[in-house]
Amino acid sequence: MLPSSRQVVRARLRVLLRPLRRPGRAHTPHRVDARRRTVTWSTPEELQIELSRSRRYGHPFVLVRIPCGHAAGGGSNGRVEVARTVSSMLRRVDRVWPGETSLYLLLPECDRAMGEAMLARIREPLTELLPEDDLLAISSVLFPDDGFTSGALFDALDARPISLATRPAPVVVAPATPEAPLA
Repeated sequence: MLPSSRQVVRARLRVLLRPLRRPGRAHTPHRVDARRRTVTWSTPEELQIELSRSRRYGHPFVLVRIPCGHAAGGGSNGRVEVARTVSSMLRRVDRVWPGETSLYLLLPECDRAMGEAMLARIREPLTELLPEDDLLAISSVLFPDDGFTSGALFDALDARPISLATRPAPVVVAPATPEAPLA
């Protein structure tokens, strides 16, 4: 007996939607307890997902790197403490993932002004956890202004260890137009 067209469509949808299903408990990422809620470590692949979504809909986002190499408690304990503090101030759509010596924040649907406000809010409680050098090295980039690919965004993070708040807005200079001859 041949499958009906409805069964074929359902089978194709199951295959397409399989990556979107929630993972089982065995595949749940490490959780960090925050003051307000439990935060799940996100994966760097979520940056790729956000990049494609932001390109498709033309929405901005901010990527922030917080160096935690010399955080109070040192090592991964220092990162966990910084993650607890930062995640208690983030929205539910924001993502956090650890790097080797840094903590990365993905702030979807944030423009330059919202990114500046978020960085100002995040910096205050981090003064107790991070040394002055790490506080000054917090860097952020805005998609699509600072880069259109993940590689370009990370290069921009490396090139400019200054925040959105201290970075001047880009200046656009129009080319000079020749004057039209008078008749």
